[in-house]
Amino acid sequence: MTTSREASVWLLLPPLIETNFGNPYPSTAVLSSFLEQNGVATAQDDLNEDFALFLLEPQLLTKLAGGEFEGVSADSHPAACARWALRYRADLFDEQGRHYFNSKHSQNNAALVGLARPFLIDPDREAIENVDTAPIAEVYRTFYDRVDLAGRWPDGTRLVGISVPMGPELIPALILAELLKKIQPDVRIVLGGPTISLMEPEDIEHLLSSNPAVDCVVRFDGEFPLLELSRQVLDEHWQPGTSAGVSSHVGAKVKHTPPGVGPNLNVLPPPIYPENILGRLVDPLVPISQARGCYWGKCDYCDFVELFDGSPAFRGRHVVGFVDEIAHHIAVNNARRFAFITESLPPAFARRACQLIVDRGMDIAWHSFVMVDRRFDSELLELMVRSGCDHLVIGMETMTTRVLKLVHKSADREENIRFLKEAKQAGIRLNVNLIPNLPSTTYDEAMRSLEDVQALSDGIERIAVFPFEVTKSSGVGRAPDQFGLQVQNGMDEKGIFQYGLNHVAISDPAMTDNERAEVFRRFREFAAEVNSRSTSAFDEHLPDSTSVLRIAIKNMDIRVLNGDLACTHIKTQRTFRLGRSLAAILRPYLDGGRFTLAELRQRIGTDSADVLVKSLQRARVLELASMPSGDELAERVHSRV
Repeated sequence: MTTSREASVWLLLPPLIETNFGNPYPSTAVLSSFLEQNGVATAQDDLNEDFALFLLEPQLLTKLAGGEFEGVSADSHPAACARWALRYRADLFDEQGRHYFNSKHSQNNAALVGLARPFLIDPDREAIENVDTAPIAEVYRTFYDRVDLAGRWPDGTRLVGISVPMGPELIPALILAELLKKIQPDVRIVLGGPTISLMEPEDIEHLLSSNPAVDCVVRFDGEFPLLELSRQVLDEHWQPGTSAGVSSHVGAKVKHTPPGVGPNLNVLPPPIYPENILGRLVDPLVPISQARGCYWGKCDYCDFVELFDGSPAFRGRHVVGFVDEIAHHIAVNNARRFAFITESLPPAFARRACQLIVDRGMDIAWHSFVMVDRRFDSELLELMVRSGCDHLVIGMETMTTRVLKLVHKSADREENIRFLKEAKQAGIRLNVNLIPNLPSTTYDEAMRSLEDVQALSDGIERIAVFPFEVTKSSGVGRAPDQFGLQVQNGMDEKGIFQYGLNHVAISDPAMTDNERAEVFRRFREFAAEVNSRSTSAFDEHLPDSTSVLRIAIKNMDIRVLNGDLACTHIKTQRTFRLGRSLAAILRPYLDGGRFTLAELRQRIGTDSADVLVKSLQRARVLELASMPSGDELAERVHSRV
């Protein structure tokens, strides 16, 4: 691959953000538009999307599928996803080769997320000191060789900015910096993003000392520091230690220059999503930034409010400018699907913005993250639906009022119940996040919380269950004893967010280990039940005996093992095994062949046939042949425009 691009600054997004495949990430687009507005020519590349293509290379898929890749067994979920991808790889692209990777294409997205799991690297001190000690580091070197960094290099590039929003990107970013420096030894390389902003100063010093290819890092807001660094490079007067928010070597020591005030969001130009990024995606979600920081900003377990030191804790956008940006992307990028980027969408802003979208007759679909807030009343929720709200992600966490108040959440149990009921009535699809073991939660409290959510689950489309994690940069991490937690020094424990550098190992005496394990088992079983609903084309009543049925083979990885059928549902990750007798009964239908309940009853008897069909329904692997597949149904629900 060769390039004829010209740019002074090359902005790169490295792997791995597996949840963002098929969509553009906003960081490089926002920085590019700001630099361009100030006279600095830029180019962008999304290497994270390139990594999705790397995962789909047949040679790698074959190794994963057969359990021949280190750390991946043949009966693991990533191996099942690899076998599925080998069969259906062509379905992940349209006739122009554009990507059906994002969550609108839910089956494809689930398979890619599963494929990516073995390649996530939790960065720790040892890996930062020597990136090649990190597991699978060599895989990333192979990947970067495949994408031909030298051939992509824009003409005239003097500075490379590498955006590192997520922890699993850090080691791939450091490997990338090393390789770029080998190609162009005199180029300046700058790292920035939330992963860097949440690092302790001593960890940044360790990073810079161990990775000489990185010239400096930017913490917190990146626009002004990166513009200043770009001008220094272009003026051939490189002094990063003078730039606010920059950490760099000054002599033998690392200097951390305090951050300045970040930009006014209301004067930033619309992000630039170039053709080489947006043009290869089918119906992507275009991010629209609503705010930096959180309008509530009080939850003690959250550290996202720490990302913009030097600026006000919350900076929001004006409604008119926000909606104008949506209109810009409709006109320029033919976009119709949007993600409103914010830690939590403020109710007053939502009311004004949604009304303006309705008044302008904008035909869009959008989603955002919200917290339960009494100001999201039924009238506002209905207005949000009329404006194109596709779904909301809700950080509900628990239904236990005592614990919610302890960690300073806005809502209590009664408010959570009210919100769930009124959102259902308004027709808003909800993705609910739960943390069953927030600090000091007892076993009985967790079980009562589960019962509350179960009673209201008919209004919930998806549930994500997370174990509580203490981060150094959160209020709980700074004073764990105030929340009933005990620090466990010397424990080698990794967090669920794949960012061990920011993790604090704690114990919570409110539950025993066995109680905690049982809580998560029950919560995850419930989540799997809720999440599998959208994967079935009909409910669990026994179908009419003349209804034409089929096995939902496109949702499954099915292997024959010693005469049994080993089955894995790609989206729900449920696994089950059918013995030889049942396998023999179903084998004629494993190529998508159709059958009726009456035919099955004739083959194996009424009682056996009915039990088998009910079992297949519960596993979400049976569908009506006269209806769209479960995945097609899910995509129709998502296709609001």
